[in-house]
Amino acid sequence: MKFTKAAKDLPAQLALLQSKGLAVTDRPGALTYLENLGYYRLSGYTFPFRKSPGRTEFKPGTSLEQIIRIYDFDRELRLLAADAIERIEIGIRSRIVNATCLQHTSPHWFTDPTLFHSQFNHASFLRKLEKSLGIEYDRTTRTRILPTSHPETFIEHYYQKYGDPYLPPFWMVAEILTIGSLSHLYKGIGDATLKKEIAAPFGVPAKILASWLHSVAHLRNICAHHGRLWNRVFSISPKAAQKHRGLLVSPSRFEGHAVVLVDLLDVCSPGHSWRSKFQTLLAAYPEVDHQVMGFRPGWDQNQFWHQPTV
Repeated sequence: MKFTKAAKDLPAQLALLQSKGLAVTDRPGALTYLENLGYYRLSGYTFPFRKSPGRTEFKPGTSLEQIIRIYDFDRELRLLAADAIERIEIGIRSRIVNATCLQHTSPHWFTDPTLFHSQFNHASFLRKLEKSLGIEYDRTTRTRILPTSHPETFIEHYYQKYGDPYLPPFWMVAEILTIGSLSHLYKGIGDATLKKEIAAPFGVPAKILASWLHSVAHLRNICAHHGRLWNRVFSISPKAAQKHRGLLVSPSRFEGHAVVLVDLLDVCSPGHSWRSKFQTLLAAYPEVDHQVMGFRPGWDQNQFWHQPTV
């Protein structure tokens, strides 16, 4: 089937929404929302307000203000998730740096492909790292051209003062690795005992921590691109740990990510208040259906969601 829909201007977009039964009391305000948010983006928040799945008509009494409230909630939820991810990323980075650099005799251990399992594409990892460091490759002379400057002062200082080895030590390199790269690196480490040591403080096996880091990296990318968290089925979800038996019901919904964020924060940021901030946010938007995020009735009564004594 060929796509034949044509673009519509803002008044036509608003008229289309109204023709489907959406109540609009403030026409200028509605046009402003459409101009700044976009019809297609806003439509992702309308599904629970439709008469039935697959139909475009709205339930009687549905207003644009109701949809905007859900949009605002989701925006605040993204900011809250991003706050947690920042602290988790820094904490995980520090733990991986400390464990690996103390385990190996060289701070450049990551350049040795034998320290990673066979499925890890070590050459690709180094190429991406070289690119982020600003290292170029002269194909004529088959030599690397080291950077003379870099946005990060500590990287620039390394190349101005040292440059040998051609890559900085891991504690510098790790600072420019994204949570996605850190997740990939952790999964690729060949020493099972070392991975277990890193995972131990979180009370889960290494394979569970690897899954959690992968899901956090995915969540971070969604937040960075302002994607919807509310009412979303995530394509990458965290594996449930044994200690979460009876707690984690919907790993592929936001509940799964929320549980993992809290568990990781308990170690990476002791004394954090993310639990209470999350519940305060939900209380500020009583119209939000918790079940579309994977939370079953009474979820907040579980001891896990009570602030621990530090």
